[in-house]
Amino acid sequence: MLAFFSFYHKILLINMKIECINNKIIVYVYQYLLNINEIKELHNEIKRIFLKLINSYHFNFFGYNIVNVYQNDNYGCIMEIENIYHDSFNNDIIDLKLIVHQKQDFYLEFNDYLFNEYIKDIIYYNNKYYLNINKIKNIYKYLELGKIVHKLDFK
Repeated sequence: MLAFFSFYHKILLINMKIECINNKIIVYVYQYLLNINEIKELHNEIKRIFLKLINSYHFNFFGYNIVNVYQNDNYGCIMEIENIYHDSFNNDIIDLKLIVHQKQDFYLEFNDYLFNEYIKDIIYYNNKYYLNINKIKNIYKYLELGKIVHKLDFK
């Protein structure tokens, strides 16, 4: 079953959009890159985002979680959080496996061929159009026209 909702919120000057799909929470963090070069700083930033999700939106992350962080210099980052519950965990403990994917290609997915006149590198795949956001100067003004996707295999 597909459950979807989204809302926008500022977390310490960070713009976020949140989607819940099946057992995953996908957090889109606009115009903000996590400091992946300094491990302690990365942990603090992830902790701030988790605390905001727990305190403001009442998400429950107890147990073991796999967090995939995808980063793109033009967009920001996308975090996929998958909660894997284990009986051995206490309700107070959150355990994270953090996987960082640097310099990822993000695509704007849309149904209409609206960029045809302006951009030549549009990909048509599975009845949808995709445009690498690195080809667009100001991606933020186009976000309402489509959806950002971060894991595509055009084979």
